[in-house]
Amino acid sequence: MTAEMADSSTHAEFPASPIAGNELLVPIPSWAEMYRETQSTQVEFDLFWYDRVYEGVAYFFRWLGEPRCTVLVVWEDTEPTHIECRKVGDKLASETEAAPIAAEVRVLFAGGRFLQRERTH
Repeated sequence: MTAEMADSSTHAEFPASPIAGNELLVPIPSWAEMYRETQSTQVEFDLFWYDRVYEGVAYFFRWLGEPRCTVLVVWEDTEPTHIECRKVGDKLASETEAAPIAAEVRVLFAGGRFLQRERTH
């Protein structure tokens, strides 16, 4: 995301995250927050993923554990189909580093209103 895009979208909110998160996994609710996250971590996702966020099939999160990451979660039907964890400097987390993050994502989504909403439809 470029500074120009962030400047023109600073008040744009993302659709609400289906989970509240916790002390380690924190939803990123807006362009402005994503811009701050990008400034902090140097992690930049392709604009394709922002479109998926607005469609309600992808979500951005901050992981405040070790290693500090920006997390992209893509959800389809009843489970995540993609969980991407990028460390400071836009480096992919190793499988070992990403495993506890992915586990936390699955636990929170399984107990969140996302699955409850899916079950009622």
